Amino acid sequence: MANPNTGSCAPSSVQLSYQLIRNTTSPDEKDCGVRSFIANLPAFEVLKVNTQENLRSYLAEYSFRKRNRVHEAIRGTIETVPQRFITRNGGVVITVSEIQIDDKKRTITLHDASIVNGSQTQGEISRYRDELAENGDPSLSGNPFFVRAEIIVDDDPDQVVETAIARNTATPVKSISQAGARGQLEDLERSIQEVWPDIRIRKKETEVDVHDTRKILQWCRLLMPEEISKKSTPAERLRPYKNPEQCLTEFTDWFEHREEGDPDKAAKYWFTVQIAPYAMREYELWEAHDAWNGHKIWEQTQKGGRVCRRDSRGKVVWMSPGVIFPIMGAMSAFVCKSPSTGGWGISKPKDLFRDDEMIERAVAQFRAHDSDPMAMGRSEGAYDALRIYPNTLMEVLKNVRHGA
Repeated sequence: MANPNTGSCAPSSVQLSYQLIRNTTSPDEKDCGVRSFIANLPAFEVLKVNTQENLRSYLAEYSFRKRNRVHEAIRGTIETVPQRFITRNGGVVITVSEIQIDDKKRTITLHDASIVNGSQTQGEISRYRDELAENGDPSLSGNPFFVRAEIIVDDDPDQVVETAIARNTATPVKSISQAGARGQLEDLERSIQEVWPDIRIRKKETEVDVHDTRKILQWCRLLMPEEISKKSTPAERLRPYKNPEQCLTEFTDWFEHREEGDPDKAAKYWFTVQIAPYAMREYELWEAHDAWNGHKIWEQTQKGGRVCRRDSRGKVVWMSPGVIFPIMGAMSAFVCKSPSTGGWGISKPKDLFRDDEMIERAVAQFRAHDSDPMAMGRSEGAYDALRIYPNTLMEVLKNVRHGA
């Protein structure tokens, strides 16, 4: 996949629509003959700008195998919480030699425009647009979300290069790489490989063809029963969806107590390690479950959002985390220790529990939340509502066993 506007043949001027633009030029910039603006742009407008001056070219543009967690995180925001994209994403930095602003038409004309930072963002937006086009998605004709752009007006080509270098050299040390280097993810991967020997989890930010460690920790956290978490607060239930980074941070803290120290933290650590392979299996089960088909969920999706993906035959092959996370939280009712091994696992009452019933309840919650997967994923009510069915089954079984 190549950016159609990348390269030496890119136009010398380009016109973009904007929602809002502000002049943010500082006195120092003015003294240097530079101006700067901040603009909110419809996402697909960003694709009109080339990247010929960018020193950090979009890696996935050349090889799908080079896409890493940065690209996956960008794509994840686009698919699951597009309304938050402009807040969570760093946006793009565009250098131009000149700018004309038409307030009446809400357009800007950029001369010699080049994205000098944010081409990964541009690339993932391009991939998303191409996928919409392939699927004939009606949202292609509208604006799915906005992107913030910093526009630097500088007619000195040498200074543009220096700006590009400066904007692309500061790379912070990533927390996954730190955890991997400290050996804090070894038990987790080993536990998973006992079930699936060929699976590797991400222990460095740059690794490809691996499973996302943060996601695995989120899924494990959703399954953690109250007897282990020692918490039943809304914040605890919503943490996996709202703050995946905190799930990683707390897991690495629990690691330090795994043998000596706080017994509650040790219990959380070993629960996470042991449940991980089953959490992965459970999430994959619900994410592409056949029972999603027939509910006309696609038609219920809010404009700009994406609750599901379908294959060429129209079959659902992916559901948004905003819908799946409350289901995973409900599955904590079935988490228990194995009588034979003493390790944590998932045991559903097969004669009583019905997957299609669970999905019907999830669809009802999705519609009750205005067909907005992000709202559902952040709703305490959705998690509580979906727990009723499995909790009731377990209560019935408990009463039967005790002769009640």
